[in-house]
Amino acid sequence: MRIKKAYTLIEMLMVVAIIGVLASSILIGLGSARAKARDARRITDLKSTQTALELYYSKYGVYPSMTPGSEEVWLWTDLTDILTSPETDIKISKIPKDPINNDEYQYMYATDGQNYILGAKLETKDQSLDDDLDDLQLGMDCGEELGDIIYCISL
Repeated sequence: MRIKKAYTLIEMLMVVAIIGVLASSILIGLGSARAKARDARRITDLKSTQTALELYYSKYGVYPSMTPGSEEVWLWTDLTDILTSPETDIKISKIPKDPINNDEYQYMYATDGQNYILGAKLETKDQSLDDDLDDLQLGMDCGEELGDIIYCISL
């Protein structure tokens, strides 16, 4: 008579438990990588918006502002509406939004008509991003120190 070799229920449960532990540790590790990827996208989005602002400036001689000469912080949707408007005629079809785009993570824009600041709140601190602007710039809070999570750029 032949004896069939098979796995016991305990062995199967152990394999499933080990796979579950490995899968959860991988997912935890991917969380920080996803946050860094969203931060990289934020920086790229700000740089592409700079290009749209420069197109607007080359056509009109000022950066979009509601009251030329006054410092003001705008909602990102207002800037998007102006830059993508057919009346503006700078041939921009889309301005990127923050990957999360909720109350905590939104892009920022401040201007006085001749200068502007673009900003984004990052999810992770990264020393390689410490060459950005800090302090209060054109009425926008750009963080207070090296290593903060608010990234601001200007022309």
